[in-house]
Amino acid sequence: MDRREAIKQLAFLSGGALSLSTVAGIMGGCTAENGGGGSFTPQTLSDAQHELVIQLSERIIPATDTPGAKAARVNQYIDHMLTNWNTEEEKDHFLEGLGKVDELSNDQFDSNFVDLGEADQITLMEELEREAQDNPKPDSNLKPFFSMMKEFTVVGYYTSEIGASEELNSNIVPGHYNACMPYSEVGRAWS
Repeated sequence: MDRREAIKQLAFLSGGALSLSTVAGIMGGCTAENGGGGSFTPQTLSDAQHELVIQLSERIIPATDTPGAKAARVNQYIDHMLTNWNTEEEKDHFLEGLGKVDELSNDQFDSNFVDLGEADQITLMEELEREAQDNPKPDSNLKPFFSMMKEFTVVGYYTSEIGASEELNSNIVPGHYNACMPYSEVGRAWS
């Protein structure tokens, strides 16, 4: 699969058009840092923001029978995007959105997002999703924070080795093509 096809499929997976910064990052080869997850030091995110990004991304793509966003080091991808590919305006908007997540969490649950249980985290994320859908930024080229977070997570996950090799199936030598096959018989999507 070439990069153009990959971008089209990532746009579809993330629910719409990708931002120009994300496309530039993909074309420029932006990925999570190589090496172990324990040796990573974020360049843009503070330690608290970094942990919040890990928790949010893992709730968006949780570990199931395949590894989730945390194992794919999506947090590293997001920090790399913010540091090297996003505009200052996009970076500031995203960091402001992270701060609002904890404000909302403290208002509703008297605790930061990372300290909440799974059910409360999901409740809060559903509210962030509704807010992103109800309050797009019509006078700005910026996506709502939660839309940015989902885009970063999906693109970071599916451009990682785990997302491309363990989540998506690969068929190097395709066989017979059947266009009228029920999805339940297909299983995972193909990379």
